[in-house]
Amino acid sequence: MNSPDVTTILRLLSDRSRITILDILMDGRAYTVNEITAFTRLKQHTVSYHLKLLTKAQLTSVKQYGKFRYYSISDTITPELFEFLSNYSPVEPTKSYKQHFAKKELKQARTCYDHVAGELGVKIKDFLISENIIIASDDNNENYRVTPSGKIFFEQELKIDIENLKKKKRKFCIDCLDWSERKNHLAGALAKAILDFLLNNDYVTRNTGSRALKITDKGKKFLEDNWHITLTEN
Repeated sequence: MNSPDVTTILRLLSDRSRITILDILMDGRAYTVNEITAFTRLKQHTVSYHLKLLTKAQLTSVKQYGKFRYYSISDTITPELFEFLSNYSPVEPTKSYKQHFAKKELKQARTCYDHVAGELGVKIKDFLISENIIIASDDNNENYRVTPSGKIFFEQELKIDIENLKKKKRKFCIDCLDWSERKNHLAGALAKAILDFLLNNDYVTRNTGSRALKITDKGKKFLEDNWHITLTEN
């Protein structure tokens, strides 16, 4: 039996342009080649070339809608790998105020594929644990489970159906090491549902062409009043 050829993946991830493309797709949404090109300084044909390689390696996937092809992260393994490697990667020096502000935005709150990362993601996890809403799981495939009182919290306060989430073909609630906080935030079906709750209620909004999440004034009040979360100001 042959061993997996990890050099293929390592070669793909060693290219700065492909990392830039993956970073854009890490917000969990699907984009066309033209949209990705607009977010970068790359040429359209260059973006197409790199997406072809990433899709062939199954790091990204593509779907056709009418005349447009939409690219997205193929599965949850890719963002987990991307976030893991970020923890061991050097941070580039900031060269402008714009870059400085963008990094502070990403550090405060961002998407990690389909869940919340950054300071906000870590503090959400800390809140859920401190309130005994989630506790350590004895299931080897999961890091946490929802307590009986936690189930009531999610279903009544956030309108999240816990039993329905458990039926999904993915992990329910696991740790994901946060590269900027150097602590764990939550990933999995439950973490995605929490992000959806925050977005649907306009407590956070997405930034165009960036994984950063903007916390609205409404969101700041909700987080402080209900989850006792106060974030570092940008």
